[in-house]
Amino acid sequence: MKANEIPKYDGRGIISGTYVTANQDIDRAQWLEDCYPEWGTFLNNEIENYEVPKGQVALWWCGGPSWVLKTDEGGIYWIDQYCGPSLYTERVGNCGVCKQAGAESINWLRLNPQVIDPWKFKHLDGAMITHMHQDHCDLYAVKAAMKTTDAKFYASPAACDKLRGFEVPEERIHVARVGETIQLKGAELDILMCYDDTAIRTTSGPEPLPYEIACVSFLFKTSGGNIMFAGDTWYNDGYVGVGNENKIDVCIFDMGFNAPGATDKMTPYDCVRVAKALRADTMIPDHYDNWANCTGDPSMLTRQLEYLAKDICPETKTVIMACGGRFLYPQDRNIGRYAYPDGSEDYHFERGEVARRIKQQHEAVLAMMKNNL
Repeated sequence: MKANEIPKYDGRGIISGTYVTANQDIDRAQWLEDCYPEWGTFLNNEIENYEVPKGQVALWWCGGPSWVLKTDEGGIYWIDQYCGPSLYTERVGNCGVCKQAGAESINWLRLNPQVIDPWKFKHLDGAMITHMHQDHCDLYAVKAAMKTTDAKFYASPAACDKLRGFEVPEERIHVARVGETIQLKGAELDILMCYDDTAIRTTSGPEPLPYEIACVSFLFKTSGGNIMFAGDTWYNDGYVGVGNENKIDVCIFDMGFNAPGATDKMTPYDCVRVAKALRADTMIPDHYDNWANCTGDPSMLTRQLEYLAKDICPETKTVIMACGGRFLYPQDRNIGRYAYPDGSEDYHFERGEVARRIKQQHEAVLAMMKNNL
């Protein structure tokens, strides 16, 4: 990322040293306005203004399961955008994880920052939702996109039922059915199978839902490559068929820690099995960073993934992103681990205080030596 690509403000006008004054009244509403989202509109501005090079596709990881994709034709898409808080789920509310574990309720404490402002996207071409869980089909993200953009919502059949409960107009809902292809700005969107064994249990009925009803995978076929989002999938041999029938350049899926008693996220081992089955060029894990109860040690999980990938699917690149980071495919396929810009592109040593003092000292020494001659 170059200096001229990085916004120098976050949209709220907060500049250290000039914004906060001793006599300014701060109440809770002002605190929330100033401090949340933590990144303000910094990332909104970057996404809006960034021109994707021809033959590339850009992805921004918003933490957890959430992504923004931008094509080289300027199409902007949300995938499983979660803008909500910590939460808890209940067995009586049809929580799939609760049903697996025999838990009456489960706390989900959010760890990752909110890096976009969902209310301040100047345009959005689509919001994709793999399944109906709160952190993928999110009331806050949906309401923001519904009220401030003309975007359509592309979602699994079960998630579409939830969107209707959120009062999304029917004409803005597209029921994503496995096997169909949708034309988008800068991409074709293929709807593929997703094997999320937790989503299929998120039902009031006694039997699991069919996979095709509960969840879907999205394959964006762009000029830069084919990007697959598999939501909260589990490993399933069915991905061999998906890989045989489709060219997968980048596969993105959940990873995390599972305490004894319930499986929610894939282990690093299952992640590499999915990548190998899909014959993917590059894999990127997500979701391991945002819930306290299934995060484990994120650095250990990602290192396990990298270690296993070298042995099980060495032909697949592994990329570990950082929240808010931008990934360009195919340009960045060999980066290994994303690193935030360190700001050094803005530093000019020759104009700094240290350089000035060194110059002054040097000149003083030269003058002293001249006087002693």
